Amino acid sequence: MSAYFDSQPSPVEIGERVRGFPSWFEVDLDQLGHNLDEIRGRAGVEVIPCVKANAYGHGLVPVVAYLMRRGVGRFLVAKLWEAVQLREAGLDCGIINMDPLFTEGQFEEVVSRGVIQTVFRRETAEGLSQAAVGLGVEAEVFVKVDTGLNRVGVRHGEAADLIEYVSSLPGLRVGGMFSTFTESHEFDEVQLSRMLALDEELRRRGIVVPSKSMASSNALFHFPESYLDAVRPGIMLLGIYPEAGDRGMGIELRASLSFKARLEHVKWVEEDEAVTYSRRFVAPRRMRVGTVHAGYSDGYPRGLTKKGVVRVGGEVRAVLGTVSVNHHVVDVDGLDVGVGDVVELISREGENSLEALAGLAGIMVYKLCVELNPLIPRVYVEGDVPVALWEPRLV
Repeated sequence: MSAYFDSQPSPVEIGERVRGFPSWFEVDLDQLGHNLDEIRGRAGVEVIPCVKANAYGHGLVPVVAYLMRRGVGRFLVAKLWEAVQLREAGLDCGIINMDPLFTEGQFEEVVSRGVIQTVFRRETAEGLSQAAVGLGVEAEVFVKVDTGLNRVGVRHGEAADLIEYVSSLPGLRVGGMFSTFTESHEFDEVQLSRMLALDEELRRRGIVVPSKSMASSNALFHFPESYLDAVRPGIMLLGIYPEAGDRGMGIELRASLSFKARLEHVKWVEEDEAVTYSRRFVAPRRMRVGTVHAGYSDGYPRGLTKKGVVRVGGEVRAVLGTVSVNHHVVDVDGLDVGVGDVVELISREGENSLEALAGLAGIMVYKLCVELNPLIPRVYVEGDVPVALWEPRLV
């Protein structure tokens, strides 16, 4: 939404504020737009991005605002507070909330804010119906169908009865139904057949559900028959391949996020001097090292101890010793760098990309993304110009 970006500080103001940041994430919106175009070109149906977990660490509100500007109409969130955050930012997009509701106040909040609630229990539908009637509005719901993942959802054999019941409740409209694959291809085909059979049974009863969705990121790469009416890309929209084997499958993704920090301290250490906790690095010679004020509480994984690499002074250099809560030390020997110079902890490509570092740390790239600290500032660029800034308020 352009109004969101119109309300942002000027590029000069953003640049001035970044000068004081010890660390920050930078998100290239052009790459996000490229990925959206790739997905649209592949799927040919509605794209409903899953932006849970702070848009996989990339920043919920700015990412949604940009995608709205690119014509995306509806988004999936996993928590009610994410839906509230989008509404309080002034974004009038469609929001499908997957968070369970337990209280009358939650039902009323969802309905009053125009949020599309996921339902798979009669009690949830009844609570929403009462709230909608009380507020004098119609509330839209999406029904979650369990076609075999056995996590949440109404069982596929019972779904037609539930949807017929929900459709009969005052103040409610069933706008869609969706399910989640196990990502085991042969069984995924069984799951798709169950969803299609459900749709046939509903039509036999005179009920047409406007939107059916099965495909998230994995199926977008591997199961085109499952695209149906809408696809639900998550991490791939941010430019990250869920699995290494997804490369070369006809969708070219470009990573959008980098993690930058400044050298807090630069000094010489002598041969045989140890650096960091547990003396995990011992200098093999007299050398210069730099301390970066960012550690695993900021989202730079502890698992990169003695393994990580960063970009500094135009070169790829090693992390020396332990990654601690708020610090790690890097090799800057022979480089013309000093305090305040920028180190790129995570780059959009190369040896220290998100995917490469996740591999070095022995974790899923999903885990690395969702653990990027939401309180670290985020800068959004378009055409290499900063167009939006999110930073925590100091109190």
